[in-house]
This record gives sequence, C-alpha cells and structure tokens, in this order.
Amino acid sequence: MSDDTVAAAEAHRQQTRRTRRLFHAMTAIALLISAAVGTAAMADTPPPGPNPSTAEQEQGMHPGRPFHDPADADTAGSQDLDITLDAADTRFDVGGRKVYGQSYNGSFVAPTIRMTPGSTVTIKLVNHLTVATNLHFHGLHVSPEGQADDPFICVAPGAETTYQLAIPANHPQGTFWYHSHAMSKTCPPPGSTDGMDDGMDDGMPDASDPSGAPSASGTGFTPGDVMNQVFAGLSGAIIVGDNRTLLPRDLRYTTTHTMVLKDVQLDATGHIVQGFINSKAPTVRLVNGQLRPVLTMKPNETQLWRLVNAGANISYQLQLDGYQFTVIGEDGEPVNQVTTPDRLLLPPGKRYDVLVTASDHPGTATLRNVAFNTGPIGDNYPDVPLATIKVAGHPAPKKSTVSGSIPTAPADLSAVPVAQHRTVDLTQSSDNLSYYINGKQFAMDAPAFGTPAKLGTVEEWTIVNHTGVDHPFHIHTNAFQVVSINGVPQPYTSRADDVPVPHEVNGVPGQMVIRVDFADFPGKWMFHCHIAAHEDFGMMSYINVVP
Repeated sequence: MSDDTVAAAEAHRQQTRRTRRLFHAMTAIALLISAAVGTAAMADTPPPGPNPSTAEQEQGMHPGRPFHDPADADTAGSQDLDITLDAADTRFDVGGRKVYGQSYNGSFVAPTIRMTPGSTVTIKLVNHLTVATNLHFHGLHVSPEGQADDPFICVAPGAETTYQLAIPANHPQGTFWYHSHAMSKTCPPPGSTDGMDDGMDDGMPDASDPSGAPSASGTGFTPGDVMNQVFAGLSGAIIVGDNRTLLPRDLRYTTTHTMVLKDVQLDATGHIVQGFINSKAPTVRLVNGQLRPVLTMKPNETQLWRLVNAGANISYQLQLDGYQFTVIGEDGEPVNQVTTPDRLLLPPGKRYDVLVTASDHPGTATLRNVAFNTGPIGDNYPDVPLATIKVAGHPAPKKSTVSGSIPTAPADLSAVPVAQHRTVDLTQSSDNLSYYINGKQFAMDAPAFGTPAKLGTVEEWTIVNHTGVDHPFHIHTNAFQVVSINGVPQPYTSRADDVPVPHEVNGVPGQMVIRVDFADFPGKWMFHCHIAAHEDFGMMSYINVVP
C-alpha cells in the first residue's frame, strides 16, 4: 500500500477517536440514533453542529483549471477486460487540495470502465478498508446471481473477490456507473443463512427459498454503509459500447466527455465527512473532482457529454446558460424520442447522454446547478456554477441535427399484456431516522412480495410516496418504463432505471406507475430509493424472479 494510503488509514483512526469523543458528549437528540445505527444519520436529519461553509471547504482548491476526463481503468483497449480495483482509505486530490477519503485505485473519481457488448469483464475487488464492501454495476443488464451483479456479495476487510460479467451482445450502448453497495459494515458469519453471500463461488445453490416466500427466520434490519462509502469516493462511470455509432455519420467521431458529478463535505481536518452526513449542510459540488473547470469548444462544435450523478445523496438540476441539451440516451438506454430540454434533473444515480453544440461565435457559458428543492422536508439546493464552457478558436463544420428515435431504443411497453399489478408504498418515520417499503425495513432474507415475478413477463407497479420528500426509485438488472406520474400519462420517450417519485402534497401521496420487463435473468432483483441514506436505513427490498 502507498504512503498516502498508510497515512490516510492512521488519520482515519485518529479522526474516528475524535468522533467517538464528540458523540459521547452529544445531547438527547443524537441519542435517538440507536446503537445499531451507530454514528450514521438520515439525509433529512439536522447535523449535530455547524459544518464549515462551502467557501471554507473550498480553501486550498483551485477553480478554473482546464477540464479533464476521468482516467480509464484499462488503457489497452482489450475486448475482454481483466482489471483490479483496490478499495482503500486514501489521501487524494480534490480540486487541487489533498483530502482524506476512500478510493478505487487512488482517486476520488474512480477510473472509468469501458465495456463492449458481447464481452466478458473480470474485475477483482480487493478490500483494504476497515469495513465490509462490495460492488454494484448500476444499470447493467447482467445476471444478479453468482459472481456477477449480486449486491448480496460481501467482501470482508482484508479479503478479495472476483466479479465476472457476461455483457450481452445486444446490451444497450450508453452510460452506466459502479459503486459500493455495502449492505452492512460487517459480513455475516460463515455458514449463516441470512441471504448474504461471502463472495466465494463454491458452486452451491443460494440457500434462500426460490419460491419467493419470506423467510420465517428473518434476521431483521441492519443499516447499510452505501452512503458513507459512496460519499467518501467509491464510485465511477461505466461506458458500454460507443453510442456515437447510433448517430448520423458525421457525428460518429465527435469529441466525447464524461462528466462525473460528485460532492464533498470536508471537516476542519480535511477529511470527507462520514457517519453524520447531512445533505442540507454546505457542500462542494465538483465535476470529475475538479472545482469549476473550464471546458473549451470551437464555435459550432458538437460534443457528446456523458453526465453521471455518482454521488450519495444530493440531486442536480443542470442548466447550460443559453443552450439546450439534445438527449440521445437516458440511464444507458438509447431514447425512443430525442428531446431538447433546457434543464436536466439528475437525482443520485441518474445518467444522461447529451449532444451540446457550441454557439457560432466566441464567448463563455456556465454549466450550473439551478436552485430547486426536493419537497417540504427535503433539500433546498442553491444555484451553484459547476463549470465554464469557453467557445474559442476557428469554427468547426456544422454537424447534423438529431431527432426521432435512436436506433436500438427498447420497445414501448404500453400495449404489452401485464402479468401482475403490484403496489410499492414508500414511508418514513416521523423522526426521519427509519425508512420503509410496504411498511418494512430492508431484510436480506425477506423479499417485498410473497409471489415472485415470472421471467419473460411484464408487470405494472404503482409506487406511492407518502412522505414530504421526492424519492428517486431504482430497480437493478433492467430499466423500466414510466406510464404515469400523479395520474398524468407520460409519453414514451425512453426507459430509465432511476426516476424520482414526487412527494405528497396536502396529504395526497405522490404516485408513479411503471412497467417492468423481467427479461433474461432470474434471481433477486433489488429496488430502492437511491438517496443512499434512505436505502441504508430501510427503503430497499427485492423481488424474486423465477423461470
């Protein structure tokens, strides 16, 4: 391990001791958090004390540097990838300032993994952390079982496991991401039957009941550690294929950029805040770990931007002043209908692939997060500049405009027979410390529904939000189609895997109706709110999918 990693581990231990002394002195409000929860808190819960202001946290950072893309995990351009990700406490660069957090392979923004449809991707995860961890390949249409995209895999401190992903030949080409999906800080004891896997492929079938019936010996709720690990740095982008090949010929070699949106909250010692992470607190919003970088384009130049919200809790409402985004992909799926919005809403986990064409004359424009809120008990986000777009140099030739359906867009599900109707109720406790799906917090051996889904069928789910905050709803393994929001039919423009369910208004719950295509892969398909604090504290479940 590097000197930075060793130093980070020692600094982390010292910070932990300071944090423990602080929490021993906390008032009765903080004591509402149970021993099982430890120091963690909900995104909607006030912090124990004031955080440094955003300006104070930005001290030592260097705004306005030239924009750069994240590094690639594999630079050899191999068809079948074979890479290693080392998860470790690390001292890394954030905006030009050295801070303490957690990383895959040493950087705050993890390396971008590029995959090819029809290939096999092998990823060895080595856990140098002091807590359990794992990987989730968000949005990929791959198996949720075995050593593939199984979030029940648990990699203990000092251990390692190898994931092997068989990317289907017809996999959508677009932008995805990966991150820790640690559902506990510790792994279950060997031989336990709580539904958690130890990351070792022993060739034995899963001990859970394939019928989908909840276990009679449920172990109950254990808080997860997704929020802490993602917020500390454990997330990065995935690009499958090259969706420029789906565009008109003159756009197939256009410049592309990956923009990974993540925020940090830093304490006075330069550590990324852990445990008590309050999404209402001052934070520093970054693009690829840079503070307000400058991206240069030629007049008339068209670029493809891959936008990823790879943060833990906060949302972005993006606007490029004076411009429109031409959306060609949403959550990795080619769109059925190209749209040209002025703004894009990216809750945690959301991705868009957009074309941006520079003006025909020199100048600058600001890419910003526009002020908005996520509900009466949600977050109020300020207007924050994220990057500057500088238009300069000799004009580029004008490119084709794009409209209509992008080739390989998935079929419309609105006329497909529905095999099952289900309701998913989202609720939370009055103290905002506990979150529920259908009245229950997540348990590893208890699916949300006693009746499993049948492989090859389409179901219609009604997601009902009984709370005062929007909840971005995410399903693993396959994207879904939004049918209606608050009773208003939605035209089919694209499928998605991460869409906010609106909050209740005047006692009337928010509601979103979706159709889910249970295609190709049996197993446990997880679903949850993608505000990491909410999933960690209960708003997560799964459905068994059987042949």
